[in-house]
Formats: sequence, structure tokens, C-alpha cells
Amino acid sequence: MKNVIYCLLFFVFSAHGQVSTEMNMNLGNSLVNTLPDGRFTLSEAGASYFANLSLNCISKTYPHYFYKAFKDEAQTSNPKKVWPSFCGCYDWHSSVHNHWCMIKILKLYPNIPEAKEMRNRLNESFKAEKIQEELNYVRTHENGLFEFPYGQAWVLKMAEELSTWKDHDAQRWLANLAPLSDYVALVHSIVWKNVDKVELSGSHDSPAMALSFAYDYANQFNDEKLKKVVSSAAMKYYGKIQNTSIEKEPYEYDFMSASLLVADLMRKVMTPEKYVKWCKKFCPSLFISDQVHVALQIKRTSKHDGYESHWDGYHLNRIWCLNGMLKTLPEGTLDAATKAEWVLAMNQMWDYAQESIGKGNYDIDHWLSSFSVFALIGYE
Repeated sequence: MKNVIYCLLFFVFSAHGQVSTEMNMNLGNSLVNTLPDGRFTLSEAGASYFANLSLNCISKTYPHYFYKAFKDEAQTSNPKKVWPSFCGCYDWHSSVHNHWCMIKILKLYPNIPEAKEMRNRLNESFKAEKIQEELNYVRTHENGLFEFPYGQAWVLKMAEELSTWKDHDAQRWLANLAPLSDYVALVHSIVWKNVDKVELSGSHDSPAMALSFAYDYANQFNDEKLKKVVSSAAMKYYGKIQNTSIEKEPYEYDFMSASLLVADLMRKVMTPEKYVKWCKKFCPSLFISDQVHVALQIKRTSKHDGYESHWDGYHLNRIWCLNGMLKTLPEGTLDAATKAEWVLAMNQMWDYAQESIGKGNYDIDHWLSSFSVFALIGYE
């Protein structure tokens, strides 16, 4: 019901091997470079392109999903008085992952023209007093579970990203963010320990996505308690799952891949050898060259805005999960023909999603900029 309301407030067929239009292929080519194995990675031009989209988004405070709620609560039409750091991008969680996006771009592409503006904006958002206000809101709303698990998981991803960046400003931002990220880590360590069963989901309530980001955070910050909780929960929820119906995705209002989010999580909590055995039982078709195009088919829609934009995000999320899997699967797990099918599917998904982004539709750009960046370099 929550996802239905989300879609209402906010005002998927292709043949195997089909390519995008020449115009969109030219756009895609300007945003990416091609790795030796054929996969796309972000180009410097692409970094500038998505940096601009995220910069424009984080300063746009209306329309906003929580507009009526915060107007009634704060008796003001200014969301910055409610969320001084993460007030734009239509909703709190999208603002958080657009901040992650700017961190990632600035970290890897420090010399692009947008670098100074991004640094200035991040300086503003990560002021200690603003983060404290954000923490106060999160702790006092929805029983301390405001934006759990999805938005809170992105807070952990921001902290992790900052912690691996040897930059003076980044280390100050990380220190200022710590009260909020520490609280979120604590919430994750408590909640998942007390949840016995979950459903597959590619939406805001996705346990796999949240656990995956929480594990990355725990690993980076040597939080052994959280790491143990996440690993135990992942194995309890997904350790014995087999023959997932990946070809039937996306389900209902999913904007991520329910199955591949699980595969992305499990590669982190299992040894590579055990992961290969688990993965081949979890989704056998991904490892059979003439079945990959069915498992990873693009389900096209002629309309991309509003609710339909969820399917663009879904395909971008599939790319980021597949890129993650390729980092863990031992060499030789995929034969040449099967990996070629993965790469073909990933690149086609990228081209399809980019048909809708950067065309001035706020319902698309407010979140798909950061999903695009994560798809290509989220795990770099």
C-alpha cells in the first residue's frame, strides 16, 4: 500500500539483441567508456553529466513526497527547516543517495568543471549542526525507524564512501556524519537480529539491499557486531533459497531487482567457493549462455516517466548487482559465451535506461542520476 501511495502522489518488451536508437546510442557513448571485457564504465563526460543532474536535484525542494506532512508539522513550507541537509530530490532517501553520488563523482573525477560546486554543496550539507538536526528527526519519527531500511541504508553507504577517501574535507564530513551513521548502524544491528523471515523485494522495504549496504559499512568500519548480525540474517533469509524466478521480475512497484539484490548480498557474506555453488542453485539460468537473455531480458515500456521510471531504475540496479557479482565470481566461473551474454544484457539495459534520463523530467532525474552512477562505478 505504501508503494501505491508513493506512485499516486508522485505525479518493459524487447527482442534479444535489440539495440537503442542512434541518438540514444550516441548519448550513451558520450557518457561511458568501454572496459576490455566490453562492459561500460563512466567517462569523465558522463561524470559531469550526472554531477549536474544531482546538483540540480538536491536544490529542488518542491514537489516533495512529504510536503504536506512536514508543512503541518513545522508550520512552514520550507523543507530545509525540517531536513537541513537532505531536503531536495522529492524525498529524503533520494537526497541521501544523490549526496552519495556527488561524493563518488568528486572522489573519482576531482577535476571536472562541477567539482568546486559539488564540494561547496557537500560542505553545506555535512555541517555538524545540520547533521545533528537530521539525526534528531530520524530518531523521533516512526519510532526511530524513519526511512528504514532503504534511506537509512544509503546513509551507511555515504559513510563508507567517505571513509575510503583520503581528502581533508571528506574526513571532516565523515566525522560530522558519524552521529547519524552510528545511529543507523545501531538500528540495523537491532532490527535484523529480531526479524525471523522476510520476502523478496525490489522496493523500499528490500531487506537484501539494506543488508548489503550495512555489510559494506560494517566491513569498512570493523563493526564486528553489525557484521555478524548481517551475515547471520542473510544466511537465515536466503541461504537455502533456490530457483528464483528472475525472469518474472519486476514485481508490482519494484524499482530494483529483488533477486539480484540477494545475489549481490550473498557474495559478501559467503566465501567465493560457497557463493558459486549457492548462486548456481539460486539462479541457474544466469550460468547457461543460451538462457541468460531470458533471465536478463529488458521489459520495455513506451512511457518512462512517473511510475514507469521505476523500471529504468530496476535495470540500472541489475547492472550494479551484476557488476558486483563479477567482482566476486572466481575466474572461469562464467565461460566466454555466458559472460558475453551478461555484458550484452548489461549494456542494453544501460542504453534503455538512458533513454529517459536528463530530459527534464523531475520524476526521473531526482533518483536515476545516482542509480546510473552506482550502476557503473558503485563498486569501484
